Amino acid sequence: METDYDFSAKIYDPVLYLALKPIRIAVMNELLNHKNKSILDLCCGTGNQLKLLSKNGFKNLHCLDLSTSMLKIANKGDYPINIYNEDATKTSFENESFDIAIISFAIHEKTKTTQEKFIKEAHRLINEDGFILVVDYAFDNKTPEIVKKGIDIIERLAGREHYNNFKSYIRNNGLANLMNKNKFKLLKHHKRLFNGVTISRYKKDKALL
Repeated sequence: METDYDFSAKIYDPVLYLALKPIRIAVMNELLNHKNKSILDLCCGTGNQLKLLSKNGFKNLHCLDLSTSMLKIANKGDYPINIYNEDATKTSFENESFDIAIISFAIHEKTKTTQEKFIKEAHRLINEDGFILVVDYAFDNKTPEIVKKGIDIIERLAGREHYNNFKSYIRNNGLANLMNKNKFKLLKHHKRLFNGVTISRYKKDKALL
């Protein structure tokens, strides 16, 4: 799997930076009222989301990824971001260490079992009044076929295992199916990238705690 990420790290920003920039900005806009909160980006990749937040006045920023290739890029530049080389399914942080967790384009690439562990760990890490902001693919009958095909091509480039997990994620109704089983309550969501991506805010469902 690390070999796949070695390749992805090389192409991620050159291929996707412009396409993802509006989504990164939309995520930042969702968080503008929370500049003083502690924020953890789980599976941060090349770190562009938190770099954008840092440029715009956010202070208490943390991110982690298991890929050393991705983190090598994330560490470039002079940004006051705490970066950790850790597994997002079993981090070293104590319970309720953060106010906000971001999960951006990370869930779809995992196996179903790993997805469950990932979301369970995110639930453990945010405090009772916190929330998670999840960005990932979400196709429906309003998503143009050309958008689906374009995303499919991008996912193929990420490697066979990654692509197979993506296809399974889409077949299983993606985020909605996953989050409904994991003690989270949807606060709001909105679609981006021509209805191919959703930005969703979830909080702990206190009725299930």
